[in-house]
Amino acid sequence: MMADFESLIPGAPSPEELRDVPPLPAFDEASLAFVEALSARLIRMPEARTYPELTALGFWMRRANLGRLRSSMEARAGVALLVPRGTVFHIAPSNVDTIFVYSWFLSLLTGNRNIVRLSSKPSPQAELLVGAIAGLLKEPAHAEIARRSLLVRYAASDSVTARLSAVCDVRVIWGGNNTVQQIRKLPIAPTATEVAFANKYSLALIGSQSWLEADDGQKATWTEAFYNDAYWFDQMACSSPRLVLWLGDTSQVQKASTDFWTRFEQYLELHQQRFGDADYVNKLVAEDTLAIEADVSIRTTATNDLMRVWLEKPALHDTLHCGAGLFFEAALPTLDAIRPLLNRTVQTLSYAGVETQMLRDFVAAFPLAGIDRIVPFGHALDFAPVWDGFDLLRVFMREVTVA
Repeated sequence: MMADFESLIPGAPSPEELRDVPPLPAFDEASLAFVEALSARLIRMPEARTYPELTALGFWMRRANLGRLRSSMEARAGVALLVPRGTVFHIAPSNVDTIFVYSWFLSLLTGNRNIVRLSSKPSPQAELLVGAIAGLLKEPAHAEIARRSLLVRYAASDSVTARLSAVCDVRVIWGGNNTVQQIRKLPIAPTATEVAFANKYSLALIGSQSWLEADDGQKATWTEAFYNDAYWFDQMACSSPRLVLWLGDTSQVQKASTDFWTRFEQYLELHQQRFGDADYVNKLVAEDTLAIEADVSIRTTATNDLMRVWLEKPALHDTLHCGAGLFFEAALPTLDAIRPLLNRTVQTLSYAGVETQMLRDFVAAFPLAGIDRIVPFGHALDFAPVWDGFDLLRVFMREVTVA
């Protein structure tokens, strides 16, 4: 069959040929060696050091972390007999350049064959990754991975997506709601399964009293961590905080908020690169629209790289948020006051100055309508095998029972 997509790996198999290659055992040495080799290459590449997300990816792929992933999976599986599902088709998003590698490698490590569709949107991070991957897959040492891997790009095309979907046992859709709905119209085999990661919205929670009592060193650590969570992907990652919630009484919140944002603006002056012109316009439109629709006040900031909208009544206003350093803010008298905000679109709650046990008790007290993960500041963008409530290592495997 004639190719109707761009294959990013020279000599890669066709989708139909890929389907006939047997899977590997989970955590096979061939898979571990390839992931470890890419980790080493990324960590050594001077160009990759420009992009902190690539450095983080390189460290995530180290052999020691792969061992922890394996141990965690085996502990969770217990005596269950797990085997690879077969072929996994990953449809990567355009807003987070590195997510395709995490998704692909979790599937690869569990023994599956993989088809990955990358975004056609230009990205220096993605190009560095693809170049490193292609270079490794040309080496004889990684031939077993090369014959089980197909990385492609193509313009939006139902016919191409349908062709790739027809040979998969699992389809993984990373993208916005429109992308998910469009692709779900295209069939997969009756025996195949699908998991979708659609639009999500994330929150930050700061304990006002803890912030006020913290020393300058702790405040600097939290400030830098919050910046990394929010600005690495221009605040467009699903797990990047958009609504900042201040826990405490009115006096505490006012003092803590003022101090936090003063320090944060000083940090931005030293570290933030300029957003695109359209981002600044979009933020102004979002602010003005929200001012018409809700009871809000616009907080003055020293730089357009930060825009703050104080909400008298906490709300998500997720359809108005455009990223690029726009933050909605509100006060919470108690942690339970967050519950009315929650729905299935709320993904990550990152926190600072709040006791972990308090958060665990909050989750255990009553089933949550939203929130898939709760992490300290600085870890909102950390990828984990359990994402949006799905244990991907188990999604990519099926259980065989022996009675």
